[in-house]
Amino acid sequence: MTEATAIASFRRVSPAILASARMAMANDIPDTSKSEISLLLKKAAPILGIDGTTYHVLDILLGLSRADDWKGAGRPIVAISNAKLAEYTLRSERTVTRCLRRIVEAGIAAYRDSPTGRRFVYRDNDGTVASGFGLDFTPARVRLAEIRESVENYQRELKASQDARRAVTRLSRAIIDACEAFPEKAISWRSAAEAIIGAVAGRAEQASGLESLHAEVLEYAEYRFQEHNMSCAGDIGVTANINTTPKNLSDSNERTRSNERDIISTDNGSAVEMAYENKPEATAGDMQSRLRQAEKTVGDIQGAVLATVPVGLLQVGCRAAQECVSVEFDGWSDVVGAAEMMRRMIGLSEAAWVDGVGRVGRYAASAILATVLEKSLRDPELIAKPGGYFRAMVDRAVDGSLHLSKSLYGLAESEINTRAR
Repeated sequence: MTEATAIASFRRVSPAILASARMAMANDIPDTSKSEISLLLKKAAPILGIDGTTYHVLDILLGLSRADDWKGAGRPIVAISNAKLAEYTLRSERTVTRCLRRIVEAGIAAYRDSPTGRRFVYRDNDGTVASGFGLDFTPARVRLAEIRESVENYQRELKASQDARRAVTRLSRAIIDACEAFPEKAISWRSAAEAIIGAVAGRAEQASGLESLHAEVLEYAEYRFQEHNMSCAGDIGVTANINTTPKNLSDSNERTRSNERDIISTDNGSAVEMAYENKPEATAGDMQSRLRQAEKTVGDIQGAVLATVPVGLLQVGCRAAQECVSVEFDGWSDVVGAAEMMRRMIGLSEAAWVDGVGRVGRYAASAILATVLEKSLRDPELIAKPGGYFRAMVDRAVDGSLHLSKSLYGLAESEINTRAR
């Protein structure tokens, strides 16, 4: 028998709401588990346009659903009033109403309204739903395979975008290095690189164009190298006396520290110029001095934040965050690589993320981001605005009052105690 659903007459019905209602009437629905569907919907939140308070409301609703209702002929219906949700999220009832509408229009839940507008669930002795009114998550069960495929495609595209962005930065730096090594070709190479960056909008296309230009650069460098070897034929070999000990340890680390600025976006079409400005050996001047001084400041802040935060502590303390982004924090490259996904999961704007990276460094910002995501996943009621929480932690890091290791040790201890029970 087809399951019936009802939408109250006071609701302003849209095609998306009707589509969710039709999916809620399906009978042939796949089995899943509460933990699987909760994790999947959280990963799909950026795709579905769910963030901020809506994400918080969704997390509460999923937590209130019963595990058995996600299997067999069960109907995962959640009955909770808007007033109670407003109390939990510290928002107004009008805001909660809008959040519920976004969840329904996203196609993962449907309205199941009673004639009186009240929400309640009556169950039989065996626990099955005899009669229920509230938010029905049957559409999420119906779309299980579709949502899973969308999440996989989204993560694949996100990884490809990140790889292309890194390639653009890496190739831009290599071309600038070649411009300084071969001044006679500097103008043409830099102009060609700027043309590629300015004419092509997509990261992948920019990386492909720079790859071709870089191949030409390498070919010319090899030609010059062979020409040099031929001109030196017959010369008496003399062993060079080279002092391999750097005069100053900070000078030897100058190139490594410059990598902190790799995260800066090149959307303004000047990736090549930025790579040139970030290069430590660039022409000295007042602006360059200020940039280097700012870099040292960021490096000092990042060093202070991560001094007692090994990556193993992040791995143990942020288990939920790793499951949510499907990345194991085996190394710092994994933490940084998952930053874009974590940023979207907590609803943090790209501008706020770039600002945080510019203030505390890429690795420290990624560690803070993972900690904020972990806390928001464990207890959504504790952090009403994860994006604001991230910015506040960055401010504390700049002030020197952030003790990130204490937070992570607390999360790790809580995780260990939970598993021991």
